[in-house]
Amino acid sequence: MDAIDAIDAIQRRTSVRRFRPDPVPRETLARLLECAVRAPNHKLTEPWRFTVVTGPARGRLAGLRARHRLERYSDPESDEARAAAEKVRRETEETPAFVVVMCAQHPDDRIREEDYAAAMMATENLMIAAESLGLGTYLKTGGIMQDPDLAAMVGLEPGFRVVAVVSVGYPVEAEAPRRRRPAEGFTRWVDT
Repeated sequence: MDAIDAIDAIQRRTSVRRFRPDPVPRETLARLLECAVRAPNHKLTEPWRFTVVTGPARGRLAGLRARHRLERYSDPESDEARAAAEKVRRETEETPAFVVVMCAQHPDDRIREEDYAAAMMATENLMIAAESLGLGTYLKTGGIMQDPDLAAMVGLEPGFRVVAVVSVGYPVEAEAPRRRRPAEGFTRWVDT
């Protein structure tokens, strides 16, 4: 599989929710993780940990995500709630792989913030590397990150927290990147 240029991968990257059923080879996922750990990291604390969820384990994750979705509804027995939970379950079971990203929780506020930034840069490295190899990704950072059952499933170590769940697979169809406003609208240049 040929890789594309990093700048092209960044500019083409978009969130992908629908994947082909083809499994992502373990070697490819390992390559993405090697890219992840190349993220900038002050003092080389290497605050990240990863759990890769594939195969039948996706069913366990699907159950957790469906239960979590039901918790959003005042009446989890309603047709609307059940349909939403079933949609999440199906999407999870149809996603070939997930990378759960965990981060050390240092007692020092400054180091904890630096470590979180490093873990999220590692996540972005993984996502850009995936795009460069023709894979799609979808980043989840919602409330399930604090679910004790997710922590147990991924082997969360004491002193760490889950910071992201990244879906990985081959997109069903190529999608154009979502529109972004030009960087100039967010940038101040200071020359003197």
